[in-house]
Amino acid sequence: MSTVSDYGPWAVVTGASSGIGRAVAEHLAAEGVHLVLAARSTGRLEDLGRRLTEQHGVRHRVVTVDLSRTDGAATLLHAVGDLDVGLLVSNAGAGRPGLFLDQDLDDLRTRLTLNTTTHLELAHAFGRRFTARGGGAMLLVSALGALHGLPHMAHESASKAYVLHLGEALHHELGPAGVAVTVMLPGNVDTPIIDSLGLDRGRLPLRPLPVETAVRQAFDALRRRRATVIPDRRLRTATRLTPRGLSIRMNGRMLEQAARNLDTRRPVATEAHTGDGV
Repeated sequence: MSTVSDYGPWAVVTGASSGIGRAVAEHLAAEGVHLVLAARSTGRLEDLGRRLTEQHGVRHRVVTVDLSRTDGAATLLHAVGDLDVGLLVSNAGAGRPGLFLDQDLDDLRTRLTLNTTTHLELAHAFGRRFTARGGGAMLLVSALGALHGLPHMAHESASKAYVLHLGEALHHELGPAGVAVTVMLPGNVDTPIIDSLGLDRGRLPLRPLPVETAVRQAFDALRRRRATVIPDRRLRTATRLTPRGLSIRMNGRMLEQAARNLDTRRPVATEAHTGDGV
């Protein structure tokens, strides 16, 4: 596989209005892939789509959808039923640092739908489509925090672990049918979610990795048929060498401070990827 355009003419990108999703759309457009841009922010999606069409000559379709709703994935699938989609980038997610018991149960359920059920439904539907068409690919965006149960991010580390395990399993199950599956585990990636989560950029242990670099590394892993990828060699090394218990404590302290920094009355955007677990 020399380029992602070889998977098929169209790609579906969720959470496309900002952060990793936006960078993914820009990367794919530069490679000549037509785009389905899905998120809640119609205006931002339309602006992005027009710009990418003008710059790269690709076609685009905007799907305004709230993927934290139980019918969100079905709405998106219906909107792309007529397109020859060869690539799914399932990126939408949400997070909020804080003590588990202090958070509203209905809000936790909503974020669970976004962080797990939506990935489930999209992976199941597109997995069947790709198998039937004889090939395709999925890039599922989890988070580095999925490797551990993180204090002050218990819900997100647990729900992102679902995406990690689902994608790892599908990598092996769907590979013989010509479907590539890679799970991206971003941690310290320079996107607006760092600020939205209340993280202090000045106290991060590593300088955030440019989002374009993270996306480039993710697609390189997908082309190489790797099951998972942690963008940033520094972070891969730190993850491998840091004892699990120490990593949990370090990240827990950082997220505890983030929760203090964050005005808990201000909602966190639910269409941006959570880069928890630095």
